[in-house]
Amino acid sequence: MSSADRPASDSGAPPPPEAIIVHARRVKCNGGGGALGHPVVFYDMGDEAFVECLYCDRRFVYEPGPGGEADH
Repeated sequence: MSSADRPASDSGAPPPPEAIIVHARRVKCNGGGGALGHPVVFYDMGDEAFVECLYCDRRFVYEPGPGGEADH
């Protein structure tokens, strides 16, 4: 089987980070694994469109809510 015929999971590359759509520029992450996650951390995107967790590589992607900025 050539590399073009293999499913992406056979490539040996790590899976892409999980992307989570958020409607606020301030987010918190705990790894999502309950007791198996990581310490709670908070991030502020500022003017950026996304932020990545330094522990688990989750990517929080900002999309304005229906009423515009929902950052309160």
